[in-house]
Formats: sequence, structure tokens, C-alpha cells
Amino acid sequence: MSLKSFIYKWRPEFAVASEFYGAYRDFRKAGFKKTPYGFLMAGPASMQDGSYEVDETKNIIACLKEAEVFIDIGANVGYFTCIARSMNVKVIAVEPLWHNLQYIYHNLNINKWNDVEVYPVGLDDKPGLAVLYGIGTAASFIKDWSGISTKMRMVPLSTLDILTAKRFSGKKVVIKIDVEGIEYRVLRGARGMMSLSPSPVWVVEIGLTEHFPGGYNTNFINIFEEFWSMGYAAYDVANAAEEKISEAQVRNWVKNLNTEDHVNFLFKKENDQAVLR
Repeated sequence: MSLKSFIYKWRPEFAVASEFYGAYRDFRKAGFKKTPYGFLMAGPASMQDGSYEVDETKNIIACLKEAEVFIDIGANVGYFTCIARSMNVKVIAVEPLWHNLQYIYHNLNINKWNDVEVYPVGLDDKPGLAVLYGIGTAASFIKDWSGISTKMRMVPLSTLDILTAKRFSGKKVVIKIDVEGIEYRVLRGARGMMSLSPSPVWVVEIGLTEHFPGGYNTNFINIFEEFWSMGYAAYDVANAAEEKISEAQVRNWVKNLNTEDHVNFLFKKENDQAVLR
């Protein structure tokens, strides 16, 4: 155990104070800048200048052109939340980390978007409480995700089905999931949303080996099987969501512990009207 971890364990108030100070310092450094999408935003420079996750952003925007509702799970500082709201889409943002929430609140407020629903919780397969480790984009409910976890805090949990309560039936919904390793648990709490009609389009970041403290994602194949069992097909976001991912291909990735740089995936039902052209 590092000295910092030891101190934070036995004097948790120091960890809280450090997090509050870090959020204040980072926010002051970032400032608000106008993005290429026309809205003001405080956050990482790559988000402010539009160079963040270019392929994923392009495809989410393409999906949003046909969408009525966008659910941003793992909203971080609100980049995709703000993009969707700037396109006049109904937005639900879900983010458990206090540091990130401050950015979301201020980014929405400066653009006068007070109609966005923001839920300061983590999503899982059941409601409750859990420890959230780490900070920033590396924060995860998996201990020692992307390295040794020094900072931690207790946060509330809910499920996607509880938050949405079937109120978007009949709506065209796009759901983005970026939850640092617990995608399968989130999906287990979202089976009601997965069976919605029309079926949502899902954009999910799924890693196989990177950042996992045990070396690999034991639920990687389970995520795909969850979607396949509900009638969804998988596509590669990096290839403009035109390359369909086969079951044999996924199983081969797991066998070799190598996804050939495939990380972001789009899931949609083939019998629904195509969202991406």
C-alpha cells in the first residue's frame, strides 16, 4: 500500500479535501471555450477543440440525427451530453463522480440548458451503494482499474430500468455506455430498455485487456451474448458502423486476447430502420 493510500484509508477526510481542491483547481484551469459544435464548455482541451474520440463522436452525431432521446451513461464532464442537447435531443446524463458532475452542471448552466436530466449515481444490475475508485476518466467501480487506486468514495447505485421506467416506449433512443469495465453489470440492469420498441441504438466502449487488474475482461463475451440474445447485431464504430461483427470473430478475439484495436461497438436490431447510412 502506498503512503497516499494509507493516509486516505485512515484519514478519509483528507481524500475528500483533496478531491474538492482538485476539482476547483482543474475547473479554474480549464475555463469555458466555444467548441466547434457551437456551445461553450469547460473540460479537457481535446473536448473543447473537438478532437476527442473523433470516430465515436462522428457516429454518435449520426445516430442523434434520427434520435428523440439520448441517454449518456458515464457522462464524464458532459461532452456527449452537450453535443446531444445542442441538437435539440432530450438528454439524460448519468455520472457518479462528484468532480465530473461539477463540470456537467456548469457546462449545462452556461448554455442555459436547464432541461437536461442529470442523475448523480452509478448504474449497476441492482440499486445500492458501492465504492468508486480513482479520478477523472480513469474512475471505475473496479479496484485498481488502470493502476493503483488511491482515491475512493462511496456513491449510490441504481439501474437503467429504474431511471427510465419504460417512459421512452415509442421513442427513438440512443444510449452511450462508457463505464470503465462494468458494462455487463449495467446491461443486466437494463433488460427492460433492451426490449423497448422501437429498440434503442447502443454505443458501448468494451475493452478486453486494457486496464483490467486481472489482465482481461471476463465478461467480454457475455456483453455480446446479452445483445445477441435480445436480437441485436454488433457493428464496429471505427468503420462507420458498417462492418458487422460476427460471433466467430468475437470468440476468436477472446481466445487470442486481442480485439485487433476494436473498442467501440454499436448494437442495433437488424429488423429496425437503420440509423446510420
